[in-house]
Amino acid sequence: MNNNISESLKKELEKLLENKFFFKKPSNTKIIVYSLTFIALVVLSAFLNIVEIGAFLAVFPLTYVLGARGLKYYLPLVLSGVVILMFFSNPYMLFWFTMHMVLAFIVYQSIVTRNSKVFLVTAVSAFLFLGIAIYTALLVKNGILNITNEQINQFVNDIQKESALSNQTIDKSVLLSTIDSLKRTFPVTLFITIFLYSLLLVQYTLSMLGREYIIIPTFPKFSRITLSSRIANIYIVLVIIELIVGVQVGDSSNNFWYVLLQNTNTILGLVFALNGLFTAFFFAELKENETSIKVMLVILFIIFNPILEMLGFVDSVFKLRESYIIMKKGR
Repeated sequence: MNNNISESLKKELEKLLENKFFFKKPSNTKIIVYSLTFIALVVLSAFLNIVEIGAFLAVFPLTYVLGARGLKYYLPLVLSGVVILMFFSNPYMLFWFTMHMVLAFIVYQSIVTRNSKVFLVTAVSAFLFLGIAIYTALLVKNGILNITNEQINQFVNDIQKESALSNQTIDKSVLLSTIDSLKRTFPVTLFITIFLYSLLLVQYTLSMLGREYIIIPTFPKFSRITLSSRIANIYIVLVIIELIVGVQVGDSSNNFWYVLLQNTNTILGLVFALNGLFTAFFFAELKENETSIKVMLVILFIIFNPILEMLGFVDSVFKLRESYIIMKKGR
């Protein structure tokens, strides 16, 4: 009797593990409904000019259909969406919606290969950032987007004229310095915005998929997220290169490679600050009043994060959390 139960349980587990996407076989009705939902979102986005909302919502139904019927349903839906957008929308809408069609495939692949939610958010952020960078570069190359120094000076002069009419004075050099600073930090600001958007998109899409008996990755506790020591090594090398290049071209230079290094190191600095915050969360969870401590740590991260950045760097190199766990188990 016990052997029969064990065999039955073993077969059920094997059957469950064979499923790469669904816990429960999807119905044909739902597949049709979600296919039509995707097409409806494409049409509404094109005619009502709501591509940002439509593309965001379309990732879920397209991922569902891809998981249920594979590429033989996914590709015709994508092709249909592209054709509709080509005829009834502008190039920006086509670009943004197409990016999200590809994101549906990325979400699907991440689920079937059992990647973590952290990996998925990172992959989505990197894909969107790279796509926007290429799209912007093409606009600049084709002369569609072109901001010259003359246009910037004209913009500053207009602001000065308006301030003079209101009996206020604005230093032109301060305005130019502010604009130059915005140009330098724009990639970092863009990356942070994209990361937050990706986090929201992944959370919404996975929560909707989870309601449809789909195997979705879970997000680990923040205190359990760690950085590899390789990232710290890369950061050290990039900082040294930035210092050398800065000496060669000058700190105020708009040299492409120097600005790229500055923005890359700024982004890595934020990553280490987050790692420091998660490290602090880990030790805060050992205290009784962990909630109040975590709130204070988040405030510290927003107001002054160099301390957390240093803590995150040290943790990535010396594995503070792992060392603490090993030490406690040894006692």
